[in-house]
Amino acid sequence: MIFAHDIPEGAKLYFGKKAKIKREIEKLASEVFENEEYEEIVSPYFSYHQLEALDEKELIRFTDSENRTLALRGDSSIDIIRIVLKRLKSEAKKWFYIQPVFRAPSTEINQIGAEWLEGALADVLNTNINILKRLNKNYPLILSHIQIPKTVCSLTGLDIEDIKKMRIYKFKEPWLKELLKINSPREIDLKRFPNEIATYLKELQGISKKIKYDIILAPLYVANLRYYNGIFYRFIHNNNVIAKGGEYIVEGIKSSGFSIYTDNLLKDLDD
Repeated sequence: MIFAHDIPEGAKLYFGKKAKIKREIEKLASEVFENEEYEEIVSPYFSYHQLEALDEKELIRFTDSENRTLALRGDSSIDIIRIVLKRLKSEAKKWFYIQPVFRAPSTEINQIGAEWLEGALADVLNTNINILKRLNKNYPLILSHIQIPKTVCSLTGLDIEDIKKMRIYKFKEPWLKELLKINSPREIDLKRFPNEIATYLKELQGISKKIKYDIILAPLYVANLRYYNGIFYRFIHNNNVIAKGGEYIVEGIKSSGFSIYTDNLLKDLDD
């Protein structure tokens, strides 16, 4: 029996102190965005193109009045860029949003996010850092490059799942074992790696110099979001992702963006 007051598993309910903290986080983030000249946008809950961002099994899907497949918004980035470019036709490049996304079977994920058309990831990451600083938080920052594991597969014949699941017994090349040991930009010796890998490691070194923050490198980490095509990052606390962002290309435009996971942040602030 489902009672009238039951809440589906994965849905969110905020009240009392937690509701107040959530509102204060969102207000603070809005102030940072406005100070940095971001425009606000609230996009539809429904989307036709979510498969570009996520695996089909992660989406809550159904059909519209013309029997076309659509999904509850599982990710905001691609839809927001397309809405800005093709529907709003706005000249503004920097956009922020405070809205949930939804994943199958019934999970609601509240986010504070930003997208910067043609923006450099270092600048977007600094905005993310500024919000966390306003909250007096200094979470570990992990930097990766999606082209490194892809190039490793191309050079070695490994499958991407071998890297994703860290099947180290399959790692035969000495330079690949060296890659496993890198934890900091200071530990990178480009001469130890094939040119194809060294190119992307150099990009990680470059962005590290533009960020005034302690950085951990994870060169072989594989992102779940399909559209990241370059450097991406995560802020972690107690094995929870507090925020993540990265570089991507939509409609031929290289852009950068990030999302702060409000519920994971709330869990830490409430504790």
